Amino acid sequence: MNAKPRIERAALQVFVDRGVDAATTKLIAAKAGVSEGAIYRHWKSKDELALGLFMATHRRLSDLITVNADMAKGVQAKAAAVVRAYCTVADEDWLLFSFHLLQLHHFLPYYQEDGRDPVTMVEGLVKRAMIDTELPPGDPRVIAAMAIGVITQTAQNKAYGRLGEDALSAHAPLMTAAVQAVLSAR
Repeated sequence: MNAKPRIERAALQVFVDRGVDAATTKLIAAKAGVSEGAIYRHWKSKDELALGLFMATHRRLSDLITVNADMAKGVQAKAAAVVRAYCTVADEDWLLFSFHLLQLHHFLPYYQEDGRDPVTMVEGLVKRAMIDTELPPGDPRVIAAMAIGVITQTAQNKAYGRLGEDALSAHAPLMTAAVQAVLSAR
């Protein structure tokens, strides 16, 4: 493995363990087995490295939500598609997903860079389902936040070691049922 992927993996581990603010290029370099200068050959700063890792995951999640939801017919199937998108990203690379999940607050200024972020996309699905009368009226922002919260709170507890070593997708059926219940609750 060349230096760039080693640095990215090391950075992810340091970011998850310590947070972006407490991470240093010295710690990342030591974990990757490279010099600090090797980091600066690929990124201008630790923050640029962290933002790049975050946004790559963010865009992957947004793309999967779009693809999965577009193929699904009806709001219940779209809810399952959203859960499936989160589980896919989490199961593909748990360390990267954990970093994304645990550092959302750090990257809020970039979170809605183009309106294609997961939250805005789910809000759109909820609003469309309300317009199509598949869901009762309500505030799409609140309902989307609650629905996504089912998934992210489950994932957060997994990240904190409270759910064991199971893949996030092991919990998909229950999360899907809970998200579907949230969508219909009034």
